[in-house]
Formats: sequence, C-alpha cells, structure tokens
Amino acid sequence: MNKFRFIIYAPLFLILTEESYAANILGIFPAASYSHQQPMLAVTHALAKKGHNLTVITPNPSKVPVKNHRDVDISFLYEKYAEAQKDKDFTMQEKLSTFKFFSNLPAIFHFLSTNILNSSPVKQLIKEIKENNIKYDLIIYEVVPHSALLGGFSEITGNPPVVGVLTMNENSNTDIIFGNPLFPSYVPCVLQHSTDKMSFFERFNSLLYMIYYEYILKVYNADFQERLMKEHFGNFQRTADEKNYNISLLIVSSDLAFSYPKPNNPNVVQVGPLHIKKQLEPLPQDIKKWMDEAENGVIYFSLGSNMKGTSFPEEKRSAFIKAFSKFPKVRVLWKWEADTKLPGQPDNVFVKKWLPQQSILAHPNIVLFISQAGLQSLQEAVHYVVPVLAVPIYGDQEYNARKLLDTGAGLELDFYNITYESVYDKLEKFLTSTSYKENMKRVSAISKDRPMPPVDTAIWWVEYVLRHNGAPHLRPASLSLKWYQLYMVDLFLFIAAVILLLLLIIRFIFKKIFSIFSILKHKEHKQKTN
Repeated sequence: MNKFRFIIYAPLFLILTEESYAANILGIFPAASYSHQQPMLAVTHALAKKGHNLTVITPNPSKVPVKNHRDVDISFLYEKYAEAQKDKDFTMQEKLSTFKFFSNLPAIFHFLSTNILNSSPVKQLIKEIKENNIKYDLIIYEVVPHSALLGGFSEITGNPPVVGVLTMNENSNTDIIFGNPLFPSYVPCVLQHSTDKMSFFERFNSLLYMIYYEYILKVYNADFQERLMKEHFGNFQRTADEKNYNISLLIVSSDLAFSYPKPNNPNVVQVGPLHIKKQLEPLPQDIKKWMDEAENGVIYFSLGSNMKGTSFPEEKRSAFIKAFSKFPKVRVLWKWEADTKLPGQPDNVFVKKWLPQQSILAHPNIVLFISQAGLQSLQEAVHYVVPVLAVPIYGDQEYNARKLLDTGAGLELDFYNITYESVYDKLEKFLTSTSYKENMKRVSAISKDRPMPPVDTAIWWVEYVLRHNGAPHLRPASLSLKWYQLYMVDLFLFIAAVILLLLLIIRFIFKKIFSIFSILKHKEHKQKTN
C-alpha cells in the first residue's frame, strides 16, 4: 500500500517541487540586431517553458504570445538606429576599419541607451517596478556597455544576481569585467583579423586594440552611462560601471569551433550556438521547388540582418552577378531587400526580400553559403555543414572569417578587392573541390560534441546561479585587486627597491672599506716619509 501511495504522489511532489523553484527574471537585451537577439531569446523562452516568469526588454518581441514571457517592446530602435546612422559618421552598409568601428561605439551606446530609457514602454516598466516595489530573483543581461540599464534596474529591483549573455566571442573588455587573464600576445582582439599565432606586428595591434577599446569605454562612455542612470533611476551607492564588475556569470554563445583556446575563469562558460532551431520552419513552396530541382546545387547569398544587399556597391554586385552567370547549372538564392528586380539578374539567380536561413542551409542541395561571417550565420553554416565564402565587413566578422580560413572550411573574399575575377576564382574552387566540405564536417563535429545542447547548458547555469544565491564562489579574487596588485607591480617595485637598497648598502660598505684602507695607506705612507 505504501508503495502504491508513493507511485501516486511522487509525480505530484515533483511538479510542486518544480513550481517552487520558479523564479521572477528580468531580461535586458538592448542591441537592435536580429542576430544578437535570437540566442538570448532562445534562453528566456526556454526558461519560460520551464515555469519561470520572464519580463524581457527586447526590440524583437514574440509575434505569438509566449506563456510566462512578457515582452517590453522596444522594436522602435531599428527605425531610430537607421535614422541615427544617417545623422552620424557611421554606417553598417560599408566596410569599417577596427579603429573606425571602435571610435563610433560611444555614439552608438549613447544613442541606444538614451532612446531606450526615454521610451514609453521602459518608462512604464520603471514606474511599475517602483510603485509596486517589484523584486526580481535574477537579471539576464546582454553584456554590452549600456551599464546605465543594468545599474538602474538592478538597484530598483533589489540588486538580484546577474547572468550576462554574450552573442559573440569574448573580448578584452569582458575578460577584464570577469577577471580573466589578459594575454594579447596570443589572444587576438575579437575585431582583429588574426589567429592565435600572431606576428610581431599583429601582437602589437592586439595590444593597441585592447588599450584603445578600454580608453574609449572609460573616457567616453562610463561617465555618460552614470549620468544617464542617475537621471532615470536616481542616486545609488553603486555606480553603473561597478555593477558590470558584479555580474555573477557570463554565458558565451560560442565554442572552440569558432574561437581559439584562452584562459577563462569559472564565471565564464562557453555553451555553443544558442539559436540553432530544433524544429525548422518549412520552406515556402517557390523556394523549395527552386532548390529541389537544382541538380548541380544551390549557392545561398546573404550578408546578414544588418548589411543590406541593396546597399552593396553596384560594381561589387555586378562582379557577383557576372560570376554567377558563368555557372548556369548552379542555382543561386540571393537575399535582396527590394521589390524591384535585381539589376542584370541571370536566369539561375532567384531573389527574395526575406529568406528562412536555417531552413535553406539545412536543404541537402546547398553547396555554398556566401556570408558576411557574422557569428550566428557562421554557426548555422557549421551546424548544417555548409562551406562558407566569407565577405567580412565590420565588427567581429574579420575575426570570424580568419578563424574560418584557419579551419580550411571556407575562403575569404576581401571587400575592397571584389572583382569578377576574384569572385569567379573562389566559386570555381568551391565547386571543384571537396576539401571545404570535408573540413566543415570536422568543424561541425567539434561544435556538436558536447554533453548537453547549448540552450540546456545555459539553462542549467542560470538555475545554478539561482540555486546558489548569485554563486559568489565563482568570482575570482582578481576582481577585488587593484591593477597594480593584480599584475604584482607593487611587489616587483618592492623587490626592485629592496635590491636597490641592498646595492646601495653594499656600495656604502665597500666605499667605507676603501675609505679606511685609503686612510691606513695614507698613514703608512706618511710614516715612511717621516
């Protein structure tokens, strides 16, 4: 009878136990980028499915309501961001140098932070939290330099633990925030076109980029974020910048298939691609028919969610069109964000304003993906084992393209040297060699070889932080040290001072000894002369 009761009540006990751990979680995802939003929303949707209650500030609210997942809609940012690019000396429609990209970051962060905090949905949320004294058990935060958002919401919600999410590989700033060792000698800047085996000049650049990025953030962004936090949330004991250094854990949506080995503390966890879908949406009938009938394969051409095909310079676009026409039996799918026909469009090219990328890459007839090498696009190509021709334009795309080239799973096309000849040469290599596909299989196997799926791993770590009240035991002591203590500058100076003192004492002693000998010798000489 007792066994029978256990069988009846055990499932009920498990359900009640699961519900008792349901947490109230606030998500802050300020980047106006579809590719950045997908990994983070995959985590919050999965948490909601497990019974946790989520309130998420995002520019990509769900089209269909998700149970336990309340979206605070800031989708207006996309339009605002497009307007801002026209007003400022910055655009995502042309290739940018690393220094140019760094230099524009403060203006971007200022613009986005200001517009988010001045928006009605966010103002309403702040008011609601303050009036109802709402507390959260955890904040999930996209780790970007919008520290006014993190600092302000942390303070008014009871300073809950924070889990950071990074949708690119770690950079020097995140290494500093989480106490990771800094080794620019073999850990290239994430905006740098280098491997982990750098020349003298590349190591010099790596160090320079690291210093310049910190300078930009500290001089041009930190004070602004602090003023913004005080304006919208009031005065608090902790500064906006200090809150960044108290994030409990960083979840990185990457792995060693897309980065190089580097030292990470226990509070930094690489989980792999978070946005890969378990169930793919069916292809539209016209696209499916086009791909199914492609006996010699399909090339997919898309430069991501930020760079528009319509913005691609005409002479470079013409180079691709001419090259594609030379392979008439190979079909091409081209993401073309316009209602007009692609100028000079060959018969083997099919264009559309929007294309379901993962479903396309999963199709068995795909032979090549021409991409800007954004991390999420590259991860999808690796997952579905599709070789990549990378055309990096800005941000971390140079780094991603170099890593791809290093693995032998793809080739790179320099944006400034796109000509018919260079495009044709690369296409011919892909279409006549099987090595890129074989290398991509190897890279894909590395990325997929893990104990748990990436989203499940991320959920486990989020709940780990909840279970252990912020998991302070993961925090390295290095974060409590001054820079001169961390790198033992004070210790080396002390040792140098001691050695110098000893040398001075020895010098003094020898000087005294020589002085005494000199006096004695002088007396002896004087006695002899007398």
